[in-house]
Amino acid sequence: MLFRSPLPRPFWVVTIVLTVIAIVNFSDALLLLRVMDLGFSTTQVVLAYVLFNTVYALGSYPAGALTDRWPRPIVYAVGLAAFAIGYLGLGLVHGGPAVFVLIAIYGFFPAFTDGVGKAWISSLVPAEHRGRAQGVFQMLMSGSVLLAGLWAGLLWTSGAGKGTLPLLVSGGVAALAAIAMVAGRRLLDGRDGRT
Repeated sequence: MLFRSPLPRPFWVVTIVLTVIAIVNFSDALLLLRVMDLGFSTTQVVLAYVLFNTVYALGSYPAGALTDRWPRPIVYAVGLAAFAIGYLGLGLVHGGPAVFVLIAIYGFFPAFTDGVGKAWISSLVPAEHRGRAQGVFQMLMSGSVLLAGLWAGLLWTSGAGKGTLPLLVSGGVAALAAIAMVAGRRLLDGRDGRT
């Protein structure tokens, strides 16, 4: 049974925090719709997505290396700061080259959170329970993606803020979460004792 499993308290604390953050991380498709709404052509939107994925790919290795040396909440907070800048910027900008800069900055979000989050979760449980921990973590992340898509899609299609309101809400929450990660790093970093 899920809640009678031998997963320790630090695992649940970090998993709940990361799940709450994931609820504001809606699909990248809406970001691309925002780029299109700003007047960019289909080709330019595709190029923006290629730029995002390039930054994501190139940033993943350095982020993984940092998580071996720095406290994981700090590395994750760097990703959340990129999330906040990207979303808030795309919610406020009116076009121009800044859009591509913001998309590139946003690429650091998954680079500094995807692998880092999985490594973080694994470090919080004994080796014999890591598969179970990853299963629970991925289940909750997937559910969060569904919820994020629902609330952001409903706000987007309601015309609230011409598609900018979901970006501003999510960007604001990400900024607060980044600050909270840094402030609570000792509590969140788990049992490995790094500061």
